[in-house]
Amino acid sequence: MSRPAGSGSVAALAACAVLGGCASLFGGGDAAPTYFVWRDPAKGAAAAAVSPRTLLIAPTATAAFYDTQRIAFAPDAGTRAYYQLAAWTDRPGKRFDVLVLERLLARGAFAGIAATTSGTRGDFVLSATILDIYHDNAKPPGTARVQIAVEFADRNGRTLVARRTFEQAVPLGTESPAGAVAAFDAAVGRVLDELVPWVEREAAKAGAS
Repeated sequence: MSRPAGSGSVAALAACAVLGGCASLFGGGDAAPTYFVWRDPAKGAAAAAVSPRTLLIAPTATAAFYDTQRIAFAPDAGTRAYYQLAAWTDRPGKRFDVLVLERLLARGAFAGIAATTSGTRGDFVLSATILDIYHDNAKPPGTARVQIAVEFADRNGRTLVARRTFEQAVPLGTESPAGAVAAFDAAVGRVLDELVPWVEREAAKAGAS
């Protein structure tokens, strides 16, 4: 696997010394990085019911270390580093805005869906924070871990309706940037599988109260 420079473990350094190829392991040389698109592999099914309310989606916040196009990995417990020869096309928070909007629009569960930045008047606001998004490589080929905290609020009443954290861990098929990205895709798909119906249920409860 072509792995990036960072706070690698002693074991990784030892392997580098024995096997050689430190430039490829830590991203040396003049090779250009490959940029990956974070995708939702699922196709959202239509919702069983449509709320007459409008849902607004706030820009997703991201924990500081992951608020970058660089793909993060953990060579061992308690450390983080970045791939040098692989990156995201967009910062994870910005891309998640698109993924959750696309999934919600595909469901058609609300009369209207828009970003809070659009100037549209709405009834509910969905806010998310990406707490973790990294390739845990403590035990190769590793696991893609995604953790996202979500808040659902009633904009009219200015009250928090519900809060929940969604977390997924998907094993990599191959120890490579492409393998990690495929696992991240599966992870965000599973997060959205849980998040979108949860939003619909909370909206229904809030609307009935």
